[in-house]
Amino acid sequence: MLQQTPNDRLAKLSWRERIGYGLGDAGFNFYWAIIGSYLIFFYTDIFGISAAAAATMVTVTKIVDAFTDPAMGAIADKTNTRWGKFRPYLLFGTLPMMGAGLLTMTTPDLDESGKLIWAYATYMILMLTYTVLNMPYNSLSAVLTADPQERNTLNSTRFFFAYFTGIIVGAATPDLAEYFGGGDRYSPIGWQITMSIYAVIASILFVITFATTKERIAPPPEQKSKPLEDLKNLLVCKPWIIIFILAMVIMTTFTLRGSSATYYFKYFVERPDLLGAFIGLQVLGLMIGAMSASTLTRYIEKVKLLMILMAIVSVLCFAFSFVPKPDALGVVDVNDAERTSLKAQDLLGEAHQPGDTYAWTRYQKVFWIIKDRVALDDNSATLELAGLQNETISVIKTRADGSVLDSAEIPGEILLMFALSILISLALGPKAPITWAMYADVADYNEWKTGRRATGMTFSATTFSQKLGSAAGSAIMLSVLAMLGYEANQVQSDASLEGIVYMQTLAPGAFAFIAIIALLFYDLTGDKLAKIQKELSERKYTTE
Repeated sequence: MLQQTPNDRLAKLSWRERIGYGLGDAGFNFYWAIIGSYLIFFYTDIFGISAAAAATMVTVTKIVDAFTDPAMGAIADKTNTRWGKFRPYLLFGTLPMMGAGLLTMTTPDLDESGKLIWAYATYMILMLTYTVLNMPYNSLSAVLTADPQERNTLNSTRFFFAYFTGIIVGAATPDLAEYFGGGDRYSPIGWQITMSIYAVIASILFVITFATTKERIAPPPEQKSKPLEDLKNLLVCKPWIIIFILAMVIMTTFTLRGSSATYYFKYFVERPDLLGAFIGLQVLGLMIGAMSASTLTRYIEKVKLLMILMAIVSVLCFAFSFVPKPDALGVVDVNDAERTSLKAQDLLGEAHQPGDTYAWTRYQKVFWIIKDRVALDDNSATLELAGLQNETISVIKTRADGSVLDSAEIPGEILLMFALSILISLALGPKAPITWAMYADVADYNEWKTGRRATGMTFSATTFSQKLGSAAGSAIMLSVLAMLGYEANQVQSDASLEGIVYMQTLAPGAFAFIAIIALLFYDLTGDKLAKIQKELSERKYTTE
């Protein structure tokens, strides 16, 4: 028997343990970044499921999956092994999740009904295996230490790795899918191979987290497992109810931004070649914001800081909605088999004049928006596309007066889109480490108030709300597309384009504003938290 002392409870973690814990979330984001940013697009534009059917499927699956979280929380709270309550799941759940990820990205040749059944089954299995690993992982952060500032640092470290992985997955996935698809970014095999690489890396990272962390905080030794009682305690816990609402609302914001970006750049901006850069830099902003959380919370109380940040997000999203479609599209991806030619004036936004000459170029991808340009043997004002499907094309125009106009120069409107997106991400970034530290505070509050510690149930019930938010975001996105007449790989109607723009801009801003309202009622701050930690640290516990 190991005697737990107040020093154990308020332990200062080594960087080895902080990094080891953070690498676990890097592993999860090899799955979640694809789910959040590309899975809806994968279903509609690659697997061939209609937007309306995909909306129903994703919503139903995520809602069903959300209800597995409290059950997993109860199971984890009852678990007692020589490795602890939560760490064992990171060791034994990796292979099932790897298999589920590969099946989800597999596209068997079935009719529409068969595709839907396959999508329901594989996505549901993926989310179930994700829960089996992710819920214990989330709970683990609350039992490594109870020191509030140490938790802020731990979660900032965690989300640094999570967002760093998001940058890699967000930016590299389209190019990897194209590479492994034999030059076709819409090839199903390319997406499946990409997912298999991600799954192997994630599994290695989960094992590292298992090996480098230590559970230090345990329930009172006399506490018996009573999941229903623990759930009842949560349902009457005001701070938890507010966190539940907050998590659901903010996850809706994240999901809308992530899932609409692919459609936004393909159909509104008409620069799908910039999607990887857009998502990659978006996640880089989130990562920098997350890294700043532990510093910001030293000077501004967590709840007040979140309210300020959500207000910034809301204002910036509103401003984003006014950014117009660029007149000159610049580089264009050619992937429509029915498209037979490109006109220089369409790319440049400037009509042909006598004396103008042209140099058409093809882009060979290197990384993000950095590309090698290869000249094509054609200098006419119109480029015939025979043999040039699935290529990225630009044109350089030399005017009669000798000046040069290059379609590869990114239009100012697109630069403004990037700038606003990065600023929004910087403001959203601290949200994740701050709110996860707040979840741990709620677990401590419940233990202080009821005498029972139910870490797994507390975190699982909160991730339940996040999954409802994710389901809501996906459902809103797909339902709006279906309602406005979206058709995959076709020129979209004005109404459909407008809906895509609003899902990327106004809708996330509205949900950020709702988050501010929820935070007005949260009072687990400052002196109250200090009192709780002081009293809990004075209690004596014994753990196996």
